[in-house]
Amino acid sequence: MTDIASHRGGARIWPENSRLAFRSSALLPVDFIEFDIHRSRDGVLVVHHDPLLGRTASGTGAVGEMDWAALQAVELIGAGGETIPSFDEVLDILEPSGIRLRIELKTRQGGERYPGIEAQVVGRLQERRLLDRTTFTSFDLPTLAELLRIAPATPTIWLIADKLLAPPSRDLRGLCREASAAGVREIAIRITQAENGDGDLCRSEAVTLGYYGAHDELAVRKAFADGVSAFTTDRPDIAIAIRRELRTTG
Repeated sequence: MTDIASHRGGARIWPENSRLAFRSSALLPVDFIEFDIHRSRDGVLVVHHDPLLGRTASGTGAVGEMDWAALQAVELIGAGGETIPSFDEVLDILEPSGIRLRIELKTRQGGERYPGIEAQVVGRLQERRLLDRTTFTSFDLPTLAELLRIAPATPTIWLIADKLLAPPSRDLRGLCREASAAGVREIAIRITQAENGDGDLCRSEAVTLGYYGAHDELAVRKAFADGVSAFTTDRPDIAIAIRRELRTTG
């Protein structure tokens, strides 16, 4: 059955990308826990979604332009005094769970890649023997191509930005072919942009289809009904309940 990925640790239940979210999500029967990686100015991998502080963390400034000493003192909003976690801290929490990791490599505010971040992330996962539990995602196709060059056996998913599927020039087949040309065999689209026949179209191009942004009951039911590979959700509790229901009635 379609896999459930707890998005940013379950961002509508707990503060996103927080230690609390990851500890709590690790107790759930989900298939993946999803989180995001940036890098500090002095080279520390940090778990945070936005390239800038201010929405989920106090203060201002770009994550990639701050040293780890400053970032590790930045409090997450609504997280009871928790601060931004490092990649290693999150791995410490998730490693014992056995749950697969769905890691999104982010880019800087202007869309530029962090030089060498792909090799750094892969190397750390190899050191901790967690690479075989990992799927990489990114909105940036060259990032995925570099990950595949370094770790060719590791699953990768191209996250398709909304603007790439916006009408009238919606060309899902073309995006599938672009992914394939880069060696990426799975894409994920926002569930609100999905159309009937998308799964069949992707299969005809030998590309697997997934969804992101399935955050309520209606969306979760659609993801299961469409039979996609996996979907990310801010409400893993809803997704788990619906999957149990479907398994019971199916």
